[in-house]
Amino acid sequence: MGRSIAALLILLMTAALSGCGGDEQPGGAAGTPATTVAPSTTAAAGPATTEPAELTDGRHPAYIKSVDAAGQTVTFDLIQFFTGEAATKAAAEDGEESPPPNDYYIRNVNSRLRTLPVEAGAPITVNVLAAQATGSSTKDVPVTLEKLASYFPNSGTPPFWITVEQGQITEMAQQFLP
Repeated sequence: MGRSIAALLILLMTAALSGCGGDEQPGGAAGTPATTVAPSTTAAAGPATTEPAELTDGRHPAYIKSVDAAGQTVTFDLIQFFTGEAATKAAAEDGEESPPPNDYYIRNVNSRLRTLPVEAGAPITVNVLAAQATGSSTKDVPVTLEKLASYFPNSGTPPFWITVEQGQITEMAQQFLP
């Protein structure tokens, strides 16, 4: 009987631990931009804390909060970025305008800040206005981590897509927002 209780306890502990933490799931139909969902943590509103990030490998939407170029780290707030039908559904769930303007919707379910190291030489791109003969448009321009650091702190910063591999950021790309 003691063995079956111990086995049951191990099974229950394994199930409980596997349910902890966030699981970012890319979505979207073929041919549409990926929608990445941040962990569905319902943390009470309070002061933002900075904790080591524990993210699965992959591409995650985030608001960059600070860049430490000397320390090669970025502190960010993980968000949810929806497009298409997923944006319409998420906006409606939150009581916001649905379908949302410009076919995207951003949800930020908590204020937890995460910090990750940035791989040396990781590609980083930002959107800039590019004057053309027919008007203005945006284009992605590569920048260094040092240059990116000069953009912060800035209120209202647009989201970035960060690619994480083995606990470090290997690529960062600013999301264009119309």
